[in-house]
Amino acid sequence: MNPLDWLEKTVKALAGLCLVVVFALVVAQVGSRFLLNFSLAAASELSIYAMIWSVFLGGAVAFRNQQHIAMDFIKNSLPHRAVKAADLIIFSCLVLILGLLVIKGYDLSQRAMFQKSAAAGLPVGYVVMAIPVGSLLALVFLIENLVVRLRRGSGND
Repeated sequence: MNPLDWLEKTVKALAGLCLVVVFALVVAQVGSRFLLNFSLAAASELSIYAMIWSVFLGGAVAFRNQQHIAMDFIKNSLPHRAVKAADLIIFSCLVLILGLLVIKGYDLSQRAMFQKSAAAGLPVGYVVMAIPVGSLLALVFLIENLVVRLRRGSGND
């Protein structure tokens, strides 16, 4: 069993919980509008925040399972050595981008802690924190995939 399986299960559970929260809040919002004739402004706002967290957490899980959409028709038409070089370039770009998202996202979330959301009054930094958390998880899973590939490659030689 892979040591990061527990992390993936936890992230999946959190992402699923966020979707359940979105569903419950949207049902409450619609029900209050049509049945009670008033709007739950905080429910709408909080459902958006839960969806943001769900997307970033789910994106990290997609990295682990290599389920992100990829346009690999160019890479697949390259010779074997060039495919390895392209994989290295792609990996390097992903590490750079995810690393920047972790660093700059954390910085942004800390600055956003002083801003309150309009309806719920929560610090916006808690919402923005989805960027560095999801990116860090994606980075961990990306590096895990590289280690698995390297182990497979060294075993085949």
